[in-house]
Amino acid sequence: MALDNPIINGDSKANKDLQNFIEATHASPVDHQLLERFERLTGRKPHRYLRRGIVFSHRDFKLILDKYERGDPIFLKTGRGPSSESLHIGHSIPFEFTRWLQEVLNAPLVIMLTDDMKLLHTPSLPFSAVQQFTSENAKDILAFGFPEPSTFMFSNLSYVGGAFYRNIVALARHIPVRDVKTALGFDYEKNVGMFHCCSTQSAGAFATSYPGILAESTETLESMSCLIACSYDIDGYFSEGRKHASKLGYASPAFLYSSLLPSLQGPQVKMSASITGSAIYLTDGPDAVKKKVEESIKDVEVGLQYLKFFMEDDDELERVSRGYEAGKLDKNDVIGNLVKTLQAYVSNFQKQRAEITDEYLEGFMKRRLLK
Repeated sequence: MALDNPIINGDSKANKDLQNFIEATHASPVDHQLLERFERLTGRKPHRYLRRGIVFSHRDFKLILDKYERGDPIFLKTGRGPSSESLHIGHSIPFEFTRWLQEVLNAPLVIMLTDDMKLLHTPSLPFSAVQQFTSENAKDILAFGFPEPSTFMFSNLSYVGGAFYRNIVALARHIPVRDVKTALGFDYEKNVGMFHCCSTQSAGAFATSYPGILAESTETLESMSCLIACSYDIDGYFSEGRKHASKLGYASPAFLYSSLLPSLQGPQVKMSASITGSAIYLTDGPDAVKKKVEESIKDVEVGLQYLKFFMEDDDELERVSRGYEAGKLDKNDVIGNLVKTLQAYVSNFQKQRAEITDEYLEGFMKRRLLK
């Protein structure tokens, strides 16, 4: 069983950021007791992100487990703001983890492609470019193995309306502009659409936004709780929704928060889809992966951090980590293990991505009742 938040036991700036998040937002740490209960109820060993403290905090996950234990309906939500033609390896974290949760909890899933937000966030982007990003990113996401019968994927520009838009408006009426500024750090130079984004994101966490998709009964939809697995840095988009959900008669969404994968150069450089040298892309070939890792990672601690995220075998991770600490392995040994681990991860993704066609994508975007 995992140690209590092993990834935030330390004095690094990244660890302090995680500790500060828990304290500032009153999230709860993921601890032994929670993981033991999860394993007892589901019969499944926790995902490596949970075992290693990468998913380090939560909000109301205990209530989700209560519902799971009673057999009450729940659903999962994840999403992506399309901004490039390919995802990088850091983007894989919420999708891999959500796919695992979907299987273990046997829950339906909605995948929200926030193409509207991307257009508002970057006004210089033409609609045609964002539409292309949306299509390519959607196929990348499906390559993580989501099952069509229990997964609905949608583009905000195509889907939002009807019940979904009613929820957006109902929520927006309760959110003062000053609170959006506080939650997201916006100033008055932001366009008016950006101030509306938190109500759009949060409305996507209400089951009543998906009539005839998550359930046919209004009563079932109104009692259905949402679980979102995401990185902690986007919590501000949902904080106002949590605050006001009860005023609409809905359960506040629950969250499992992950830490951020550092860039190859370390946490001092932001990993970005627009900075090619900062990340391994899921389109990179084996030689490109090897070259980026060997040339970009100067600090062996970054290499060990990447192994925590992507090496599945706990015993092998322990062997490499302990071996380096004891001086039996050097930096080249750590980097060599990381190259093989990332090459295998990216290669496996690419094999699955090659199977995703336009027709396959269309099946996920059809409005139908999920199983």
